[in-house]
Formats: sequence, C-alpha cells, structure tokens
Amino acid sequence: MPRDIKDIGSPDELIRYAVRAQLDLVGEAASRNMTASHNKIAQAIGMDGGNLAHALGDGTFADAKLQKLDEMIVALAPAGATHTGGLSSLAICLRGLRDRESLADRVPASWAQEILQGPADDEVGVLTQASALLSAFLAAEQFDKVDHTSRTVQAVHERYFKEIVHVVDQLIILGYAPPTPRSIEALIMLGTLGSYEFDIVKDELEYALKQPLGFRVWRVITALVMLSRRASHTPRLRQWVKKLLSGAEELRERSLYPGRSLDLELAIRIPLEWSPAEDDWAGAALLARANNSQATIRERGTAAMGLWQRAVTNPNQDTDQVAADLAPLIAQFEPSAIRQDASPGMGWVATTLRHVITNNVGVCNTWPEVDEPWMQNVDGAVSQLEDRIPSELLPATKTLLRHSLVQNAGVYRRHAIEALVAGGWTGPVARALERFLELERTQSWLRIRALFALGFLQHRDRSVQDSLAAACHYAYSNLKSDPTRAQIAEMHSALFAVGDCFGASGVPEQDVRQVRRSIQEVLENLINRQLTTDQSMFPISRASAYLLTFMILPRGERGEDLAEVLLRELSNHPDETTQELSRWALENRIDETGAVRPLVHAGI
Repeated sequence: MPRDIKDIGSPDELIRYAVRAQLDLVGEAASRNMTASHNKIAQAIGMDGGNLAHALGDGTFADAKLQKLDEMIVALAPAGATHTGGLSSLAICLRGLRDRESLADRVPASWAQEILQGPADDEVGVLTQASALLSAFLAAEQFDKVDHTSRTVQAVHERYFKEIVHVVDQLIILGYAPPTPRSIEALIMLGTLGSYEFDIVKDELEYALKQPLGFRVWRVITALVMLSRRASHTPRLRQWVKKLLSGAEELRERSLYPGRSLDLELAIRIPLEWSPAEDDWAGAALLARANNSQATIRERGTAAMGLWQRAVTNPNQDTDQVAADLAPLIAQFEPSAIRQDASPGMGWVATTLRHVITNNVGVCNTWPEVDEPWMQNVDGAVSQLEDRIPSELLPATKTLLRHSLVQNAGVYRRHAIEALVAGGWTGPVARALERFLELERTQSWLRIRALFALGFLQHRDRSVQDSLAAACHYAYSNLKSDPTRAQIAEMHSALFAVGDCFGASGVPEQDVRQVRRSIQEVLENLINRQLTTDQSMFPISRASAYLLTFMILPRGERGEDLAEVLLRELSNHPDETTQELSRWALENRIDETGAVRPLVHAGI
C-alpha cells in the first residue's frame, strides 16, 4: 500500500521509508530467483511476517533489528548494487545516539589486541580498530556498572592510550572526506569514542576545527552531545561546546563550506537544560547567524527555523513571545529588505517561518501556496519520479525530494536526502534532480540545493557526470561579468558537488579522469587566470582546492597530475584557507613516487 511521509521530523517515518525501499530493491532481485520474500527475511532476522508488517506500517524498528536487516539486505542484494544497507547508520543520524550500544560493527573482544598492533592502512582497517576499542570500552563499562569500585574503563584507557590517540586522528581524517557511508560512520564512531575518551577527542577536535576541512568536525561534536548528556564529563562538555559556538562566526569566516550549517545543527541539538532561557547561548548562536547578512540563504534559513524549532520543543517557552521576537527577523527576510539576488530565497524563508508560527509546528510538512515559476519547476522535477519508483514508495519519495529542495530547516532537509540515499533508489532521484537543474536557470539558491543533493546521493553514472559538468560550465558562464554573491555561491556548490560525488574513495580512476576532463577548462580558467584572487571569489578558490584534493590522480609519464599542478598554483593563493588546504594536499596526497597516498596516512 502506498505510504507518504507525514512528518519530516519523525525519525521512525524516515527509517520505515528506507526499510521499505531497501526491501523493494531486494524484492526485485528475489522475484527473479524466487529465493527470498519479506516473510522469509523477517524470519531470518528473528521476526515473523506480522511483526515486520506492523513495523513497516506504524511501528518502530529497534536498533538491533536494523543491524540484522542491514546484514540480510546486503547478503541478498543483486550483483553490482551499490546503495544497499546503511539502515543502522541512518537510524543513528536521525535518532541520535540514544545509547552506546546503538553503534553497529563491533568486533569480537578477543581480536582487539591483534587488530590494534599497528596503524591501519585503509578505511576499513581504521573503522575496525575503532570498533575494537569501542568493544573493549563497552564491556568495561558494563562491569563498572555492576562493581562500582571497579576502574575497568580507566584500565582500558591506560592499556590502549597510544592506539586511541592514533585511531582518533585517523577517524578525523576519514571524516574530512566526501560524505560516503564510511566517512559518516567514522564521524559517528569518533563521537562515540569521545564519550569514553573526552579529553583526547576534545583536544584533537578543537585543533581539527581550525583546519580547512574542519567544518565537518561539527558533526562529531553533535554526536558527542547527543550521547554524552548524562556522562560524568557533561559539565565540561557543556562549557567546551558553549565556547566553540561562541566562536562559530569567526570559524565560519575560514570555513570551506559554511553553507553546510553543521555548526547550526549542533546549536539546534543542544539540550534545553544546557542552554536555559536566562542564558540561551545556543539560541544566541542561531540568532547571530540568522542576522548575519554575509551568510548564505541556507544558513540564515536554517538558523531562523532552528530558533522556532527550539521554542516549540521547550515546554517552558512562551511561543507567543518567541513569535513576537522573530517578527523583526521575518521582516528582514522580506524581498523588499534583502539584496535582489537573494530576495526570492529569503522571501521563501519568511513565508515558511510565518507558516510554522501560524500553525504552531516545529517544521513545515505542508507548504504555503506560492505562484512562482521556481515552484512550478520543483513540481516538474518531482513529477519525473512517476513510473520510475515502485507505486508503494512513490508518494514518500516525492515528498522527500520536495523537502530536499524547498525545506528551509536545514537539518530536516539533509535528513530527507539521507533517507533517499538509505532507501537505495538513487537513480530515479538523480534523474529528477538533473531535470530540475535543466528547468530552473535563474534561482541560484535553489540550484545550490539541487547540486548539494546530487553530490550527496553518491550516484555515479554518466548522466550524473554530464549534469554536474554542465552545472559547472553554466555557473562559470555567470562569473564573466560582475557576478552576484548568489552566482559565486552556485559556482562554489557546483565544484563541491563534483568533489563530493567523484572525490570519494573507491571511485574508479577512469571516472575521476573523465569528470575532471569535462570541467578542466573551467578549473584552469578559474585558477591559471587568477579569476579567484578577488576576496569575493575566495569561496570558489576554496571549492576548487577541495575538489582537487580529493580528485588527485597518480603522476603519469608526462609528469605531475593536473590536480597537482593546479594545487601548486593555489598554494600561493592570497586566501589563507585555500593556501592551507592546497599545501596540505600537496604534502599528504601524493608520495615521492607519484602515487596517491591513502587518506588514512595523512596528518590532520
């Protein structure tokens, strides 16, 4: 029976969608060989068909069942399937780390000593070592709960101190990488490890935040907050996070990608008792970003919606007073009060903010009616899913795609994309996003969202290659004569989307080479002609350095790789962030023989 998503803020609804979508992927293969069915899968993971049907309807999947479903779906997936599994990781991303046992992929305790004997050489090795450490801490913690005089957790810390420091560094490096399941899992594991080794992780994270790729580290701190609110180090964690958020505006200035708003997600997730009304430092961080005229539409929208979300979820908050306090901010977002290139996007933020306040809800699940060409283009893109998605998944997939484009609450917009990725039907969704980029040519704020979603999907086929290359060329064409800030942001997003999608580890070298060749003229014109040396264009130089860092290839017979040549040029760029990342890449990504170093061998 077709089911829609009624509440984008409900983790269980999004998880149920992803499970149904994954089972449909497996069902397609099973229907050909008759070896599996939903009932058989249910039995294999310790459920009966009725219990599975209930969970898929309006029930809840326990973490342990999602882990077993991941294992079963991956085992039954057709050959070549790349988007299967990941249900456990989605649950952690959406629900937060409710307890340390929520983390999957732990290894037998008897393997720990051998696994931790030396540094890991690849991503799987790092994640395995992290799992071994977490297994040891989990067991030690259970014993300490029984014997209150025991110091078993401390003993694990002392036994594996050097290994912990090294694994923490490597997890940070993996978390720097484009957003694949492994890099996201590394950030989750790092947050979990930090609940045991707060001082080690805290010091490393604080340093990493100040590095060019540190914008992704905010996600680790959010995970740490979600897991550790009752831990013994909670008061110190609270003070540390408060200090970090007080400096978020300064860190934003150096960020490779402030539009990702991961620091704002942390502010939104701060427990209400940590940031009470009389000293609402989390709200102050959100208000500062919402009022920052130099911030992107995505940031200001996420911050403004976050202020209201926190008010709605706070039983002690006077929402009428908050609504009155937000009225001047809404007025700032009206088209008449905002710069022309951003007015439609900020106007949509104002419209949706009024909508949630009027309806006293935390997030938009219904949309205000607007008679705008861009909304018609959204409708046109969503309609592309017809006949490409199974009928029982179609309503929910359409809803999630719409949220991916027009939802102004950035946390939930990303949750929608994560649910689509976990659902596995990324091909049809990619086609719909490509269609949107063909239809919508003027609203950079919306094209930026579509580009981010397309990069985050990690669906790598020739059609995505062509679409992202076309987006880069189109964005570049808008830079040739007095570009607006929105057009500069669009060029930044197009380059980042290419780096996110095709800079991930494991992408075949020929695909990386092909994509780079398709945008080589754009990259060379931006860098060799020094089109990004003006301060207003620094975001583009940063995105170029990011793309080249993760899409570098081995040296060939002709000498240095294209990425190496361009990074060397950027290493002398007037922007300090561009310069630092380029020099880091040249030092850490290519060895003396000209081979590409595994990312885990890099230094923070």
